[in-house]
Amino acid sequence: MLLKKILSLIFPAHCLYCHEIINKDGLFCQKCWPKLQFITKPHCPICAFPFEVDIPNMQPLCAKCVAKKPSFDRTLTIYRYNYVIKKIIADLKYLDQSFVAKKIAQTLLPILKNEITEDDILVAMPLHPNKLKQRKFNQSVKICQELIKKLPKKPIFHHDLIFRNKDTKPQVELRGQERASNMKKAFMLNKKYQNLVENRRIFLLDDVITTGATVENCSKALKRKKPKEIIIATLARTAF
Repeated sequence: MLLKKILSLIFPAHCLYCHEIINKDGLFCQKCWPKLQFITKPHCPICAFPFEVDIPNMQPLCAKCVAKKPSFDRTLTIYRYNYVIKKIIADLKYLDQSFVAKKIAQTLLPILKNEITEDDILVAMPLHPNKLKQRKFNQSVKICQELIKKLPKKPIFHHDLIFRNKDTKPQVELRGQERASNMKKAFMLNKKYQNLVENRRIFLLDDVITTGATVENCSKALKRKKPKEIIIATLARTAF
């Protein structure tokens, strides 16, 4: 206990957005906290797209899920994707601030700790080897590893369960249909785990959902092996 106090004085916690010193258990300072936008009900029961109006006694799907039902079954998320979340994710991905993965895992823990069991599979969104070489680590794998340390029930986790067989362009550089085409047939289940997925719940973890093309195509690759349910877990998603 004393050692922790000493370490907190030497290495104080900082706000994930503005880097101001904060309480060791916190994530954001008092100034940045109001800038966050939470996704709460009502929202689409599949993709968690937030609705502005609640319809009593109904769980309507969003227009996108009505037009074409996704390959995944539901989504667990916390924030609307805005400039605060964008900076945090960019710091993790491109500035090698891997400690942010621990903070993101801490944020995701409340929505996952009562969901995941030892029979479930936790899957990290994979990176193509070329991108992995550039970044030196997969941020989704790091978040999964930190999350497993905190979860009361440890799920099955193999960092190489699914992989990218297509070096896709960054989704932020593309628009609309280009994003869907970019991700088409980009994922493949590792042959070592062909018999592991069937009739199990899969928790597919990604940092953020924008158009949903990435999680959709990764879910398609998993769906071929007949899992019981595919649940997307993500820090944030777009709300437009």
